[in-house]
Amino acid sequence: MAAPQPITSEEEFSNKELLDHIRPLLQRDKIRLWEPPYTDASSGVENIPEARSYIDLVESICAELGNTAKEIRPALSFLRRHALEKLAAKKNMDLITLKIRFSGASDNKNNCINISISSQSTGTELEKLIQEKLNLHDQNIKMICSGRMIQSNKQLQAQNIRTNATILVIAVPKSAIAAATADAQTSNLIQAVKEAANILHENARTAPSSDQYQLRITDQQGRELTALSDDERRSLTVAMTLHEKGRSFLRQRDYLSALALFSEADNEFRQCSSQMLNSVDNWGLLNLDTVWCYLCMKSVNDLEDAAERLMKCDTCFVKVYGNSFQRLKALQKDGTGHMVLFVRLHLLQAIVAYHAGRKVDAKNFLGLAEEEARMMHVEPEKLTQIMTMGYTASEARRGLRSSQGNIEQAVEFILENRRLREERHREEEEREEEERLQKRYGRTQNGQKLDIKHLHQLESMGYPQCACAEALKQSNNRLEEAGEMLLNDLETLIAVSRPERKTKEDDDEPTNVLPEDASHVPQLLSLGAELDEARALLEIHGNRLDRAAEELLQKNQDPTQDSMADLLQRARVLAEKRAVKNARLEEKHRADQERRAKLQTVLPDLLRNNMEVDNMESESETASGGPDEYLDLLLDEEEAFILEYRQRLINDGFW
Repeated sequence: MAAPQPITSEEEFSNKELLDHIRPLLQRDKIRLWEPPYTDASSGVENIPEARSYIDLVESICAELGNTAKEIRPALSFLRRHALEKLAAKKNMDLITLKIRFSGASDNKNNCINISISSQSTGTELEKLIQEKLNLHDQNIKMICSGRMIQSNKQLQAQNIRTNATILVIAVPKSAIAAATADAQTSNLIQAVKEAANILHENARTAPSSDQYQLRITDQQGRELTALSDDERRSLTVAMTLHEKGRSFLRQRDYLSALALFSEADNEFRQCSSQMLNSVDNWGLLNLDTVWCYLCMKSVNDLEDAAERLMKCDTCFVKVYGNSFQRLKALQKDGTGHMVLFVRLHLLQAIVAYHAGRKVDAKNFLGLAEEEARMMHVEPEKLTQIMTMGYTASEARRGLRSSQGNIEQAVEFILENRRLREERHREEEEREEEERLQKRYGRTQNGQKLDIKHLHQLESMGYPQCACAEALKQSNNRLEEAGEMLLNDLETLIAVSRPERKTKEDDDEPTNVLPEDASHVPQLLSLGAELDEARALLEIHGNRLDRAAEELLQKNQDPTQDSMADLLQRARVLAEKRAVKNARLEEKHRADQERRAKLQTVLPDLLRNNMEVDNMESESETASGGPDEYLDLLLDEEEAFILEYRQRLINDGFW
């Protein structure tokens, strides 16, 4: 039987009524003519009509409709081809072209390629295509578009990925991830940073300890923000930690790695309320850093996302700092020092406007950036003069900017800033000591936290701290009543507080056992003890010879004391308890070591930016940046971009 002639449009098939009858039957039986066995999967060609599956389908439709096979065959052939044409048209309509830029190991020598894919494809399908094009089958990749990670289970269209978008790809060997290296190009690093941030969050929730690092969230005056929900505090902690780690790569000009961490930080910030995001400048700074990465990478295709982020940054800065820094000036003498951030913001807004064709807006923004950069410029001679007085370059630069170049006022600013830092440090130590004591002694009978000021006041009268705490607990923090209790019943308060203190401290302290001494057993034997008895007494008293000998003498003087069997049983019970406790302490020690190892993923970066330097004369602050590193921008790069785009506007006739 000859194959039916090609049919390419419905107008060429005259019996439309027959098509209308066949379509419902195919839909009912879920027959897809454009798929196997009716269509060859590789070529798209119609399978041989004499194939068993095709013959069975024709016979089934003939039986239901009463038509002949000669009528049904061309109808099925038309419907199959028509379906393939619609699929091809839809595929061409959905096809988008993406620019792929990648970092990491690859056999492909180019660092930028173009690929085409359907907008209906998922992130996973895009990942497979990239791996195939770049020969990355043995590597894991992360994909970033417009500052956000591409999700594997969502369609590209749903993630607002359009044609000509730039996809930043970070590729690393799978073995590197398995080995949990500290390379920023591994997805394991991001997880490690999140785990470290969660540790810092948990440390901040519990009472402070001298051997625990904590991350505190503070306002512009360095005061801790306490009105945060636990979820918001956790999200902010993780977001800020990811941001700081990303900034460490930004300083190294590793922009792809920085963007990977900024993307994760962005996701965490979005878990917070809009009110919270607009009350701290971290959200604005993250958007500013993200767009700065776009500029340094010359990623023109991210203009739309850049404009949106700069708008959020501008809004955030105005709400946090106030118009013309009024709010900031009321809180800090260095309010105008934050103008360095607006140099970068207005510069980026100018560049985005320029590439969007808004040359007039670009000129206005660039003019603002140029004027602000001029105001923030520091004369090298004045900087050197202040540094010769023993101050760091960072302190000198910020001082001169805050005083508009006046050396005397700059020195006053530096001294005042140091005083405030010392004051904050002292307040932080007092707060940590207060939390430590509150954890140690617990709450009052009505559930209040122990009043530490009252505790110190009573302690200054010469009473033991434990007795003062017990009196305040029983009196519900009433100072006069607690004083009377100490005056009238001091011994009882001391006795009551001791068992509780022992119980609370017991779990955190190692077992107090002296090292074994081979001479102890012979000495006890010389006092009349039997061998097992001597060993049992030393076990009970933690190898303390004096206590073991004291009990032995009491036992010899009083026959009603424990029998040998009772003594051995006591020793066994204590030995078992001690072994369990030591095992628990060892496990805690291992867990602490693991936590410390995880913290090393982020500690150098957090210490670089967020922790104060104890020695004010130390030059390490120059290298470490200090807590206000953003305000110490040199502005060299910004000034170079200002000159470049000023010249572009001149060449275009807009300056």
